Amino acid sequence: MMIYIILLWKSMIDGVRRLTAMLLISCMLLAGCSGEADGPEEIVGCMDEKAENYDENATLEGPCTYSDSDGDGIFDIDEVPGCTDNAANNFVPEATDDDGSCDYWVPKYTETWTKHDPEDEDCMCSDGSEYSFYSRDGDSDVAVLFFNGGGACWNDFTCTVENSSSTGAYWQNPTGWGGILDLDNRNNPLIDASMVFVPYCTGDVHMGNATLSYGDNVMHHRGYPNAMSAFDYFISSHPNASTYYVLGSSGGAIAAGFYAGSLSEAIPEANIFVFHDSTGGVTSTGTTDLYPAWGLNNTSFTWLDGLTYNGSSLDWNDMTSAHLDIFLNMYDPDITYGRFDSAQDETMKYFNGLLNNPPEDYNWRLRNSELHIESEGVEMSGWIESGDNHGILFSSWFYQLEDESVSFSDWFTSWLNGEMPEDVWCTDC
Repeated sequence: MMIYIILLWKSMIDGVRRLTAMLLISCMLLAGCSGEADGPEEIVGCMDEKAENYDENATLEGPCTYSDSDGDGIFDIDEVPGCTDNAANNFVPEATDDDGSCDYWVPKYTETWTKHDPEDEDCMCSDGSEYSFYSRDGDSDVAVLFFNGGGACWNDFTCTVENSSSTGAYWQNPTGWGGILDLDNRNNPLIDASMVFVPYCTGDVHMGNATLSYGDNVMHHRGYPNAMSAFDYFISSHPNASTYYVLGSSGGAIAAGFYAGSLSEAIPEANIFVFHDSTGGVTSTGTTDLYPAWGLNNTSFTWLDGLTYNGSSLDWNDMTSAHLDIFLNMYDPDITYGRFDSAQDETMKYFNGLLNNPPEDYNWRLRNSELHIESEGVEMSGWIESGDNHGILFSSWFYQLEDESVSFSDWFTSWLNGEMPEDVWCTDC
């Protein structure tokens, strides 16, 4: 009997244990019978405070939406404010949203050229039309006298062949030009300078003073009175400049040397720089008598009086580009010189051919001319590029030409500063 009772009691205890276990399992599955619950229900929502649909109560990350108020494909939160115009002083490359802060460079001096009509009745273009020159007032300490270029003629053939340089409409107004004449280019090394621009329309490299007939054509070679009207205005307007630059392109490059001598004569203490653009290989051979052709005996460059080289005075009929600088250095050894040329300059090869020089020799003549100048103790900075271009000072090419080591504009700026940069001569040209 006792054994039966004990077994019954044990069986009851096991049943209670099984029931308790089942109840515990059920409670855990249903989360609520006994013990504490897991916590409040999770809330799904956007948790990025910068989003339009940010939910401050969200506990689980959900989708976010962002605004693009200007419709540029960049969310407002990713926009970078700043100046987006690369022409501005304060351009911000990483900016995506222009904030109106752009600050632009403005020329310090006027960008407008002033036209001058000389009163001298001898001033005219080759066709008898009105001649004018132009000026721009800038820094009074820096004065530039620029002689423009063009073709030349001296006989029936050269003066009757159609040549735009012999008309009154040839490049008279420098407005809108490139190079050092671009008054709206912050990279222009002479942007602040006072300038006088001397147009060319007489076929005589700014040196003639005669009227001649070529067949049915009457040519007024009045480059000298034209240039002198501009020259007189230049020295009267800028008598006390710290630095004078006398520059010329093509035919104007020849004139630059002559009028630089006259400038030194008029203002003996002047600090003068002379730059010849694209005439370095020109050579006269005596096949043409230029004195009567252009009326050179009717001009006056008194600074040349009494100067001789190898026993002779400067002779237009037997002259290279080297001779002019050698004579000029005799007169004023303090003048600074520079030059630019293209090794295969088609324009100069053509005109040199008309003067009875083999066109294929032009590159050699360029180099020989500078070596000749330097052999006489005249320091010169020269650049010879390999192409067939003609003229750089007035062209946008001024800012584009580069050697493997330096850009022309930087090289020229160094020359303007009196640093006398090393020659840059093409080697495969």
